[in-house]
Amino acid sequence: MAVAFRQLAALALHWSGIPLLVRHTIARRRVTIVLYHDPAPEVLDRHLRYLAKRYSFITLDRLVEAIRDRDASHLPPRSLVVTFDDGHRGNHRLKPIFEKYGVRPTVYLVSRVVATRRRFWFRHVGEARSHELMPQPNRERLEILRERDGFTPTTEHPEEDRQALSAAELTELAAGVDFGSHTCFHPSLVTCSDEECELELRESKRDLEKLLGRECRHFAYPNGDYSEREIRLAREAGYLSARSIDVGWNGVHTDPYRLRVTGVTDDASIHLLAAQLSGITMYLRYLWAGSPSGRHRPVRTPPRERVRARPGS
Repeated sequence: MAVAFRQLAALALHWSGIPLLVRHTIARRRVTIVLYHDPAPEVLDRHLRYLAKRYSFITLDRLVEAIRDRDASHLPPRSLVVTFDDGHRGNHRLKPIFEKYGVRPTVYLVSRVVATRRRFWFRHVGEARSHELMPQPNRERLEILRERDGFTPTTEHPEEDRQALSAAELTELAAGVDFGSHTCFHPSLVTCSDEECELELRESKRDLEKLLGRECRHFAYPNGDYSEREIRLAREAGYLSARSIDVGWNGVHTDPYRLRVTGVTDDASIHLLAAQLSGITMYLRYLWAGSPSGRHRPVRTPPRERVRARPGS
């Protein structure tokens, strides 16, 4: 029922003309960033076919250069950057689709899960459980994962159960894909101590530069959670940009460490894709959560709830 309602609402929004209006006003003069995780090849093919007729694909480097120079004159109207989070194994299947549409995406990698047979902790426990655990202080979350969920971040699993891109797949993608960092192990950085946060930012950059043999210039906040501390540490670690999941578009005056997205779900229909590109669906979700500014608000567990969530309680 909920899915049917969402599709009906997306259809109504698409045909209202609002996405078209947004595309020819706000999005015409600014840069749209879309975010995927692990879409099926046939879905991404439909999406990029739709986008290619309405936007001009550019790289993240071109956007960040325009912000740095305060000059967007070299960017085409309705510029769009395609990004992916985590480095899922299925991203390798998308290589022919990137080439077909001339897209050079940025894939933000979890540096100590890719090129291994380790698991993403959030996939190990599932979506509902990951939402429950994400707000916990980082050390408590790791303790709960180990004692209650039987998960340790450095355990290697059989090759057939591999979740992330392998070293060979990264090499194959490298000619047509830019890679950024998404931390070492994908904690919510706002739950980390200063030392943990600095390590996740600094060491993931170092990991990827060693693995890929190229500079790692860009970062994405796991779960979109960040504060002024994370911005400062990302800058100090040497990143040129950091992408959030705050809703909106990007211009020459955008803070490069607060890059915004319009939000796209991996399995979106074309009607839902059009609705999401308007920014309205994401904004309404944040508004409902109490954020009229369109900024993603990290979910924090009250101290009493944190105590209750400890193993053995």
